[in-house]
Amino acid sequence: MKKIIYIFSIVVMGMLVASCNLNEFPTFNDSDAFAAFPTSSMSIAEDGGTLNIPVHVTSLGGVATTISYEFVNGSAKQGVDFEDASGTGTLSFSAGESEKNIAVKIINHPGVFTGDLKFSVKFKSTGDVAAGAATTCSVTINDLDHPLSAILGSYTAKGNSYFNGDQEWTMSFLKDASDVTKVWIYNIFGSDGWADTDTMFYGIADDELTNISVPLGQETEYKYSGTTPCVLLGFDGSEGWDEGFLNIQILEGGKTLKFIDYGPWLYIPGAGSVNILYGGIVCTKD
Repeated sequence: MKKIIYIFSIVVMGMLVASCNLNEFPTFNDSDAFAAFPTSSMSIAEDGGTLNIPVHVTSLGGVATTISYEFVNGSAKQGVDFEDASGTGTLSFSAGESEKNIAVKIINHPGVFTGDLKFSVKFKSTGDVAAGAATTCSVTINDLDHPLSAILGSYTAKGNSYFNGDQEWTMSFLKDASDVTKVWIYNIFGSDGWADTDTMFYGIADDELTNISVPLGQETEYKYSGTTPCVLLGFDGSEGWDEGFLNIQILEGGKTLKFIDYGPWLYIPGAGSVNILYGGIVCTKD
């Protein structure tokens, strides 16, 4: 059988080669040139200064063109939150030039909580070349004056696992898109990578920014076997609880976070536990 398959393969390959003219190559000319944004979205901190938004012209032989663009206000307003640093609304490409930037000056509002702001820039005309797939680029200006900014970011966490003993891992605290009192905790168990951000849980920070209360009984977006979410329990050293809160103390103005009372327990009903951690986890801001 192996010999028959081998011979058949040779015959098929011969037919394929015979059917192809190896001297035929695709040809390109200036009519195939196009302009596009290489990325459809970008972000910059509000104190980032100037954002350079790249524009590419793809042409095999090289073609000159002038591209015109315009800004579209969203929650970010031109003249209030950003300005066209180029000032002309156009980009002129000489033959052979493949990349230029639209320079945008970001206007900082230090000490003022605005929330993340968005705007976009789009092509009005691509001149003598066609428009590519991406003709709009959206931009997010990340606000640095979030009420929870002191506790947002990555921390080095150290704790003790019921299964694995001492552990050290990276735990991140992320802001919510709309609720300024809510913080999302990524990799709370030190083993969330297998389901990535679908195993995040939220907590609520108090007004004094001294404590984060994480409701127990939360279910993840991740579904085990496509049907069963993971559940956040609290581990008191001997058993798990699905009611109440994980309490995380905020110390040193957010430089240190400490889990008190309970440790987090990631449980899949009907399947078992992913990880169980004792209370006393200490997180130090990176």
